[in-house]
Amino acid sequence: MPEAIILNLYEKYKKNRRTSFNQEQFTSFLAFFPALLMAASDGIVDREEWDYCRKLAFGLGDSFRETDDPEQHEALTQAYRKEFAYLLSHLSAWEEEFLQALECFFWNYPYAKKFVTQTAYLFADASNGISVEEHNKMAYLCRRLQLDVADLQAFDELL
Repeated sequence: MPEAIILNLYEKYKKNRRTSFNQEQFTSFLAFFPALLMAASDGIVDREEWDYCRKLAFGLGDSFRETDDPEQHEALTQAYRKEFAYLLSHLSAWEEEFLQALECFFWNYPYAKKFVTQTAYLFADASNGISVEEHNKMAYLCRRLQLDVADLQAFDELL
């Protein structure tokens, strides 16, 4: 059942946006949705937050390239960057469906909660620390996605 919800969102998004993402690439895109929510939580995506989006797009492009072809990597990186920009401008239209699909993602991959949470915090802290709006959005995401204290702590290897 959880895979069906993610697949339905993937099909709907792909039809609406006509992206070239395969389902696995889309699922990774989905996992970073909370980071986008954090970046936009104060109503402004500033330069530092957009730089994080660009770096994230680069990393995702790198993780899914199938060859050492730099053009393939650049095309995928650009696709992620384009979709991040689109979602940042249309969060309210997609937020509920993405969060519902992310809940399902966590049913199958509970270990991913920590990584997703830490990435969202990284985006929240990208410029001038964590604002009240970012703190409130993170509290909402913790309740909504059933994150616990362990998910909010830094990775051991970063200590």
